[in-house]
Parts: sequence; C-alpha cells; structure tokens
Amino acid sequence: MGWQDRDYANEQTYYSGRRPMYRGSGMGTWDVVTRIIVANIAIHFLSRPNTEFGLKILGFGLMQASSVLHGEIWRLFTATYLHANFSHIFFNMLMLYFFGPVLERRWGGKQFFVVYTIGGIAGNIVLTLAGAAQLMDPTTFGLGASGSLWAIMAAVAMYFPNAEVLVYFLFPVRIRTMVIVYLVWFVYNIMTQGSNYGGDICHLAGLIVGVWWARTGGWAWAGGSPRGLGGASKPGGGWLGQLLGGSSKKTGNTTFRGRVQQRKEDAELVNRILEKVYAKGINSLSDAERKALKEATDRAKSEEARTG
Repeated sequence: MGWQDRDYANEQTYYSGRRPMYRGSGMGTWDVVTRIIVANIAIHFLSRPNTEFGLKILGFGLMQASSVLHGEIWRLFTATYLHANFSHIFFNMLMLYFFGPVLERRWGGKQFFVVYTIGGIAGNIVLTLAGAAQLMDPTTFGLGASGSLWAIMAAVAMYFPNAEVLVYFLFPVRIRTMVIVYLVWFVYNIMTQGSNYGGDICHLAGLIVGVWWARTGGWAWAGGSPRGLGGASKPGGGWLGQLLGGSSKKTGNTTFRGRVQQRKEDAELVNRILEKVYAKGINSLSDAERKALKEATDRAKSEEARTG
C-alpha cells in the first residue's frame, strides 16, 4: 500500500480549511489504554485510606524497598496502580490518555502493556536498589504510575521528536525538548537529593526503558521482529542476532543488509513527512517531499514483488 492510500494522506481527513484538525486520542472502547485507565481509577476508589478495606489494599500494594528486599516482590507491580490523591491520578491518566494510543496503534495492545508495565517495575527495582544501598530510607513508601508514564513519554519523543505539546496547557514545546529538560532535572534532583528525589529515580528509570524500547524495537531481545525507530524489521534474529553477528547475504548487486538499511531509511523519511502532514496538512508538502514519498513507495512495492 502506497502512502497515498493511507488515512493521513487523505486531505479530507486531516486538513480542513487552513488548519489541521485535532481528532481526539484515537482510543477505542476497550483498547489497552482504556483498560489501564479504568483499572487505575477503580483501584484508586477502592484504596481510599478512610476505609478499612482501602487501608488493607494500600498496606498490601504500596512500594517499600525494605519489604521488597524481604520477599514481597509483588509490590514492584502493584504500586504502579496506586495513587496518593485525585490530582496524582488525574494528571497521570491524562498523560496516558493523550500519549498512549499512538503507541498502542504502533505496537499493538500486548506490547504496549508490556512496555507500560516494565517502565513502572523498572522504576521500583531501581528504587529498591537505592534503598538497599542506603542511598535513601528503605522504609519510605512509594506509589504511582509515573515510571510507566515516563516510559511512554520517552518512546513517543523518540518516534515523534518534533511533535508539539502544551506544557501546563499554555506553552508549546517540542516533546523531545520537554523530555530532555525533564531528564536533566531528574538527574540533578537525584544527585542533590532534592524534593521527591525517590520519585525521580522511578521517573528516570522509566524514561530509560522507553528510549531503549523505541531504539531497539523491544521485542528484539526475544528474537522477534521489532519495530524500532524506522519501523522496519531487523535481520539476523533481531537485536540479539545482530549483536552476535548475523550474516550478510548477497542478492544481485545489493546485500541483504543494504536492503534492510534502505527500508529503515525510507520508513524514517516517510514518518517525518507524514508527521508534517498531520501537523500542517497535505498541502504543506513541497514537490521534493512528494517525490521522496513516491520513490520510497515504489521501492517498497518493488521489494514486495521480489519477496513474493
């Protein structure tokens, strides 16, 4: 399928008059993002500390390094579905609502849930290690989905670095710039042990997970067919296969690796141009950009014909 056949190349869909239209988050009725939001809200209401049942949930699920070190490893997961108050859960779920669907559409529901979960657990693992090393009080309680959310935010910034977000709903900033600024702040606050530096340990760990997953495609460690920054499958059994030294097979005048590299470059080019279409409309494309898209499409069709 050529780029002209895709929804984002449809002028009626993405361009009206002189301004691009915002068409919502794209969430379905029961996609994974929706289910995670519903689960967080339900657990938040059940875990209110003014009820005996709520106190039992909190006592069972809160993150605490000393408890994890004594075998209560479920806290690494359960704490990511607990929140301190309304504003805590509201802003976390708002981030998930706006930034989650684009990744779920790209990865699929199962992989999205894996990344979301790993981001949160990774933050709590690092928090546990910090407690074990006495870098912070191991009896301190922690909760929240921030590690998971920063894994999602970092991945979005890797895929769509030039997309603009409204910081505090007022200031338009490129998402890549925003993530870099927060990264610097997290590192500084952890080094100086500032306010909530334990939380920033979780944020930083989640951010690293998101960057790693977007760059490698994530599933590569399992020998699957990852979709990294270029969206193309990688040869040689995925990331692990390349690390161990996959073979380079010659076909005519073009090596197997060369074709894979070309597909990756084409995918990156198409992604960049289509982001522009989404932001400014299809009429914003120059003749050179239209030509580049057509050439990339022709190469993809040729590759499909070659592989049958």
